[in-house]
Amino acid sequence: MNLDSKAKPDRRFHLISGGNSNVSTAESNLETDQEDLPGEVSGSESDSGHGIFSRRRTSGRLGTLSLDGMGYDELEDELSQSDRIYERSSLSFSLIALVLVLLLVGSAMVLSTSFVPSLGLKGSGSPFSIFERQAIWIVMGLFLFFGIARINPKRIAPFARLGIVPAIVFLIIVLVPGVGLAVGGAKRWLGISFLRFQPSEFAKLAVILYLAGFFTPAVPIRLQRFSKALPAILLVGLICGQVLLEPDMGTAMVVGSILIGMLFLAGMRMRVFAPFAFATICLATVAALARSYRRQRLLSFLHPWQNRLSYSYQEVQGLVAFATGGVHGVGIGAGSAKWGYLPNSQTDFIFAVIGQEAGVIGGLFVLGLLAGLTYAIFRVGLRAPSRFEFLVCIGMALWVGSQTLLNIGAVLGLLPVTGVPLPLISAGGSSLLFMMAGLGIVLGVARHSDPSLRR
Repeated sequence: MNLDSKAKPDRRFHLISGGNSNVSTAESNLETDQEDLPGEVSGSESDSGHGIFSRRRTSGRLGTLSLDGMGYDELEDELSQSDRIYERSSLSFSLIALVLVLLLVGSAMVLSTSFVPSLGLKGSGSPFSIFERQAIWIVMGLFLFFGIARINPKRIAPFARLGIVPAIVFLIIVLVPGVGLAVGGAKRWLGISFLRFQPSEFAKLAVILYLAGFFTPAVPIRLQRFSKALPAILLVGLICGQVLLEPDMGTAMVVGSILIGMLFLAGMRMRVFAPFAFATICLATVAALARSYRRQRLLSFLHPWQNRLSYSYQEVQGLVAFATGGVHGVGIGAGSAKWGYLPNSQTDFIFAVIGQEAGVIGGLFVLGLLAGLTYAIFRVGLRAPSRFEFLVCIGMALWVGSQTLLNIGAVLGLLPVTGVPLPLISAGGSSLLFMMAGLGIVLGVARHSDPSLRR
């Protein structure tokens, strides 16, 4: 039996088969490092950090052991590959299950809340017209979700920064008189009749991809000096300004939250990040209070019952609807808020109807699903094989999380009403399609990730 001359006879592996004791031994020279993670062996090390969650990954050389013709390296690789397949399946299954359940809940609530508004639509005599449109958007969104997931995110990376250009162009076109479609006093749509979309929803996804592409290379240079990150900050700031002109304060707040969150989680140094975040919040506050109608809408939530017949009417009706649901709710379809009492009951304030018809239990269930989706996206990002994919997942988690907080906070009277939809629940084609496209990229990351590389 030949043993490596450098091996130390302190570690042996035994194989006992049947009644015979056929022992084959081999020694492995394990070189460890003080900075190794528990359970990892190293001979060389590489920095696999993706930002503030960076950790050191190590690798090593194991000696071989003959087990009926199979080396120890081969056995370890086979077991490791099985673990990777299992974890990839687990990540993908969790993400798919959460998305499908949220879409199912959303479609049921849109059906419950939309039959009264459907009768008020011009040229519609069916109480199911809004639901039928939403069903079409859901089918299209599922095609996008599973179709984009089949694409390796590494193929998207080279083109990620290009999407910001059409986003800016569309946001300019929507402000052109006679081109942008105005609904409720805001010019946010492009298109005709049923085939129309909101450029601001596309801008959210474009900003995430652009920032992920911008901060992927040359990390220390771009994030340790504010001047290097300034081009990206100014470009995203331009988009926020365009959205405010529509006006759409809620979307501007979501885009700003994505920018601040991605800068921090990408690894911007605190001495650079803190002044920028403070200045951004101050600037956003000034912009929100500059116009009288925005100022009154923002401040009215502090005393909603004093303005219950004017600026706080929608908020008060939402609180009433949620309060009348109690713990168990009045039953799906049996709520009264959607009968003309609560404006936008199928879109911005659909969570109030959920609270009335499904009660506190139903509201907590939906909140748990959205929190679980945010966590699942974040978990996929921590296992992403590249920095670009990590940042895309972080951006999507910030999108879902910030929009959920703004929507539910407004319904419960904890935040001003900003008019953002509840992700995957509210009726609306643009918000659903572009979010499903972004979630498709996250699913693609989960399918192509290597869970053995812990971040």
